[in-house]
Amino acid sequence: MRVGLDARTLAAEQRSGVEHYVVNLVRAMAARTDAPEIIAYTDRPISDPGLAATVSRPPFSTRVIRAPRGWLQAALPWQLRRDRVQLAHFPSTVLPRLLPCPAVVTVHDLAWRRFPETYGKADLAMQERALTSALRAAHVLAVSETTARDLEVAGIPREQVTVTPLGVSPAFSPDGPRLAADAFPGAERLMSGYLLYGEGLRPRKNLLRLLEAYRALRVGQELSSCPTAAPPLVLAGAITAHARELQARARELGVAEQVMFPGYIAEDLLPVLCRSATAFVYPSLYEGFGLPVLEAMASGVPVVTSSTSATAEVADDAALLVDPQNTGEIASALARLLSDEGLRRDLAQRGLARSRQFTWERTAGGTIDVYGRVLGA
Repeated sequence: MRVGLDARTLAAEQRSGVEHYVVNLVRAMAARTDAPEIIAYTDRPISDPGLAATVSRPPFSTRVIRAPRGWLQAALPWQLRRDRVQLAHFPSTVLPRLLPCPAVVTVHDLAWRRFPETYGKADLAMQERALTSALRAAHVLAVSETTARDLEVAGIPREQVTVTPLGVSPAFSPDGPRLAADAFPGAERLMSGYLLYGEGLRPRKNLLRLLEAYRALRVGQELSSCPTAAPPLVLAGAITAHARELQARARELGVAEQVMFPGYIAEDLLPVLCRSATAFVYPSLYEGFGLPVLEAMASGVPVVTSSTSATAEVADDAALLVDPQNTGEIASALARLLSDEGLRRDLAQRGLARSRQFTWERTAGGTIDVYGRVLGA
């Protein structure tokens, strides 16, 4: 079996959800003895030396396709035909219009259909085209039952969808170095603890409400003379236009001195930042999986996250679940967590146990099984 993988994300300089999915899927497949021959197609060389080495030895090989225009729609299908690929895997929803072989596509979420107001018009149009293209796939991989249900509502039959949950990297562990005071500008202020949000500063992540909840938490603790003062809040992610909106809102709320925006966190520093946090808070309006929740639990950190969508599915009973649209509920959950050391320990232990159920080896195995079923059919 020869599989072609759209692996452009392997060459990305900064990684978010889809990039982490492809990188970890590739690494897990490389470690398996039942993996098929896989050709990883990229549009430029992979700069990460370890990753480049992984996809240059069996079962992988790499093809760099240089095409200033039409990479997905023309250059890749032509190369797939030339390489006699039997099955193509597209890990981020979008398929070419014409393909010389059956295709499997991974769909991560349909959040844009649930909360279109958090997306721009161009992004919404692109997402709609991507979903339309997924209808042409021989089979669809969904990262959660939540996404599988959304796909069924969108017109993709349940029997055409297989759920392959994501895994968690071994780098996310309670053991290991703690955050150093010189890790990034301002890190010295975090040595006594902090609340952490980490993934990306986008409207769907509901961070404006998180800022309001944080302000309510601080005011409530000031009024009640609570012995446990609210620690700083760290919002990690690249500084985008929405990030600047968040910074402005923090100033309006009077919490700018307590809220830190360290920018994009490098992959090797993220586990350190995670395991050093007092608690992890992720009140996203909607997630197709919610990998940061899993990474925080694997780090032994108590979690507050949304009771809606796949974050509740991933966390199960190992986190405090809140209505993401209820600012008071978010603030109350944080206050409860900060004031109850026993609860923090209990959630940390339950989170560790829950996280061990999710491995990239399992994700890779389920993906390889789907490859075989599609070609067998």
